[in-house]
Amino acid sequence: GDHRDLHKEYRRQRQMCIRDRILSALIALSLSSIVIGATTDNEIFLEQVGDTLVLTIDQIGYANKFGGTIVSDAVATDMLITGSNITFNLDQIGNLNQVFGPITFDNGNIDMSFTGDSNKMDWKIGTGSLSADGLDLDLTVTGSSNQWDVDIGQNAGAEQLNYDLTITTGSSNVFNTDIDYDNVVWEWEISGSDNDIWTIQKEDTQSMIWEFDGDDADIDITQMDEDQVLIGEWDGDDADIDIIQKSGTCPSGINSCSGIIDIKVDSEGATLTINQKDTGE
Repeated sequence: GDHRDLHKEYRRQRQMCIRDRILSALIALSLSSIVIGATTDNEIFLEQVGDTLVLTIDQIGYANKFGGTIVSDAVATDMLITGSNITFNLDQIGNLNQVFGPITFDNGNIDMSFTGDSNKMDWKIGTGSLSADGLDLDLTVTGSSNQWDVDIGQNAGAEQLNYDLTITTGSSNVFNTDIDYDNVVWEWEISGSDNDIWTIQKEDTQSMIWEFDGDDADIDITQMDEDQVLIGEWDGDDADIDIIQKSGTCPSGINSCSGIIDIKVDSEGATLTINQKDTGE
């Protein structure tokens, strides 16, 4: 045959080889980008046992995670912190952060700051039969669409809690907090719209002081046992506020247990329901 046909065939095969190498390189680059993208999350796994710990954690970036293990890009098991005289400072900056885990210690100081949106926190302080006496907890949140589920004291109960919650700006946040402590002072200050606050305070001598500035809020508060104080100020429209204050069984020889509610509301279209009674029912 004509040698020019052989040259054409050779050039065609060479072009196909070059094309295949380019495609292979592009595919490899794409796959490596996927792997790199999947491993750019900041992740901290912690299991600690011991007294007199000073723990400081700063996480800056996208999808920070702090817990026990990670499965399918989500915190699957809890971190564990156990001891006494614990100082814990955590700052997370970014979106889609996750904090999961139990901590059990007496005489603790926790300062946590979160900046970003769509963050999740599922935390237990004092778990099972173990308590967490003498706790000073400060939680500051800046952002929207965050979800917090915090159980303080859990089943065992505990003594002496000072809890400050501050949402500086943000909307559509959901805070669910259960407190099983004696001698509690919980102060929260919230600015933003469409925020939901659900809380139950168990045990006696509870004080809750709150300031709320924003529209379309949903606030559900339950205080149980004797000597409860609730002081609140709310400025915003179209809120739904439900307050239950029940003293439980009074000590022997006392016919009525103390319950005080003092609320100031500046609002249009609000619904405020208060149920206050000397009973545990």
